[in-house]
Amino acid sequence: MKTVRIVMLLVAVLLLETLRRIDAAMTMKQINESMETMRKACAPKFDLTEATLNELKSGNFRPDANKEMKCYAKCIAQMAGTLTKKGEISFSKTSAQIEALLPTELKAPAKEALKACKDVHAEYKDSCDKVYYSVKCAADFNRDVFIFP
Repeated sequence: MKTVRIVMLLVAVLLLETLRRIDAAMTMKQINESMETMRKACAPKFDLTEATLNELKSGNFRPDANKEMKCYAKCIAQMAGTLTKKGEISFSKTSAQIEALLPTELKAPAKEALKACKDVHAEYKDSCDKVYYSVKCAADFNRDVFIFP
């Protein structure tokens, strides 16, 4: 089981790196497939129900989330390559991912959400909290275009 998770993680990272190098936006089908790969790699590490994972996927981030939910969000952000070494959302890395990977119609709203939420992490000390509440902010900012595994 551990070997499968490692292989899935490597596939997701290689996919993201390949797409970043060719600097081509992904289709929604490719985005959804990448999201599913990240979910399959991160979910087994945390004690979360399928219902909870689906809540997060639909953008319903609870303000009273437990540590498992918060650290799952961090795992996803790590896989997406959007964190600093300190475990905080990187504005520059996230901007680069938006520009390189998202379809044209999602770029502007994603950049707006990033700009609106870029300082949320400063309110928290724990890296899982920093990521979770930053992602929650983005979901709350524009749930219509929010994408999360």
